[in-house]
Amino acid sequence: MPLRRSPFKSAKMFPLKTLPNTKKKPYLTWFLLLANVLIFVVQWFLQVFLDRDLASMWGVVPQCYLSPSACGIVSLETAKPLWTAPFASLFLHANLLHLGFNMLFLSAFGGGLEDKVGRIRFALIYFGGGIAASAAHVAFHPFSGIPVIGASGAIAAVLGAYFIVLPKAWVLTYLPPIFFFPVPAPLFLVVWIFGQLSGALGDFHLGLTSAGGDIAWMAHLGGFLAGVLYGWKVAPWTKKGTFKLRG
Repeated sequence: MPLRRSPFKSAKMFPLKTLPNTKKKPYLTWFLLLANVLIFVVQWFLQVFLDRDLASMWGVVPQCYLSPSACGIVSLETAKPLWTAPFASLFLHANLLHLGFNMLFLSAFGGGLEDKVGRIRFALIYFGGGIAASAAHVAFHPFSGIPVIGASGAIAAVLGAYFIVLPKAWVLTYLPPIFFFPVPAPLFLVVWIFGQLSGALGDFHLGLTSAGGDIAWMAHLGGFLAGVLYGWKVAPWTKKGTFKLRG
């Protein structure tokens, strides 16, 4: 069964780190990076040696929310995966490239945002954005029977919040095959979001609204929007045009 892949795999520019450097150690970002890697190892082991496909078991399947009985959900007991999937699916990945590109973006942007907003707010952005991403995908592809997995929706929320909270930051960027250069973070993220919009419009143009294409574009747009909205809440512009965080 095909699975959604990361939008970051289709990126033309790759972030290596953000500048300035963080003042505090980003323990939550490190934990998420480690957790995703370890769970991928477990996922691979179960699939290869025990023929257990966690992606099919815990991925977000839109049609199950529209018609639970079609997915064998007939009671509250059998409905548990339906409500835990938006969270569990954030830690599952289709392959090593899917995992690698997602973790590259998380490592580049996660530490800076965590340093600025704190661990609790960062967790709210990450997991809340991941759930918002799943909701957006279900809303736009309600008849799809393809399970959606990956941390990209949550990471898109991190990018959205970063866009608002750290407008003066820079991103050390790698442009294949040999170029390395700093890019203003807002410019990098504007290029990224236009890529997502282009992909989503391409799917709709091809008539893939029922199942979507290979990448869950609407999930990434939903996650990014959730991050932007939360970014405005925790770091509003003042009347004088200065930028500050609420205590």
